[in-house]
Amino acid sequence: IPNRLAATFERSWQQGLRCLSDAQIAALRVIDTPIRFARPLASGERGYPGFNAWGTDFGRPGGGLQQVVNRLGLNTLPPVYPMPPHGTGFEEGAPYHAGFWDEWIRHFVTRNPAFDSLTFDPQRPGPWQARIDQLSLRQDVNRTDLSAFARAGGKLLIAHGTADQLVSSRASAEYYRRIRRDMGPGKTRQFLRYYEIPGYGHAASTQFNAAWDSLSALEAWVEHGRAPRRQTVTDTVGVPGRTRPLCEYPSWPRYVGKGDVNRAESFVCSPARGAHR
Repeated sequence: IPNRLAATFERSWQQGLRCLSDAQIAALRVIDTPIRFARPLASGERGYPGFNAWGTDFGRPGGGLQQVVNRLGLNTLPPVYPMPPHGTGFEEGAPYHAGFWDEWIRHFVTRNPAFDSLTFDPQRPGPWQARIDQLSLRQDVNRTDLSAFARAGGKLLIAHGTADQLVSSRASAEYYRRIRRDMGPGKTRQFLRYYEIPGYGHAASTQFNAAWDSLSALEAWVEHGRAPRRQTVTDTVGVPGRTRPLCEYPSWPRYVGKGDVNRAESFVCSPARGAHR
């Protein structure tokens, strides 16, 4: 019996090393959940749509590019407060999220380097509400009337990785939908394309590190009137040389069931359904 108990304990302990705790799952659910402000900001923003937490790389052990991914996510160690000095090693430094919030509160909002950012309640900013409103007019670039840009011949290509752990692709999709709502789908399509890239993080990813010749696509559209068609992205890290179709939102690359899984030709851009969006 003692041997069986020991074996059961060992299996449970090993499983615990591989699985998330209840507290970690609860934290991911908070990250995944949209936040709604008690009152709109001066910019008109009423909240933030949350992150695609499930499947996103928020930080795991590893060297090279993985260290960059970790730093942009939650890193591999919990932060201490006061924040460790910037410039420390990737493994020892604070997660980017924590450092960004800390410095924004101290240097942008309160303009007091000695302010304790952990005492600041973003839902109840009190005397700092006016300052946050002022900053929102500078930092929330959310105007949806791009008529002047379009009339001048401007073309806009936007791509966002759905595994971005620092800036939510949901926010980009929301902005794109606002433009279509306010300018109309027809006018929007004359100058704008929005793409989402599954598996791609914030400018760096060890799963699918997407490379895209967007400049050539934009040049062909602006200078020769050839709108982007059948664009592809190429993985440079996860499986170097692997390609995927770059699908216009809200469609996504779906494997056709046969052919090389590392070739874009084996995928089609499929309309989004149910749980995918």
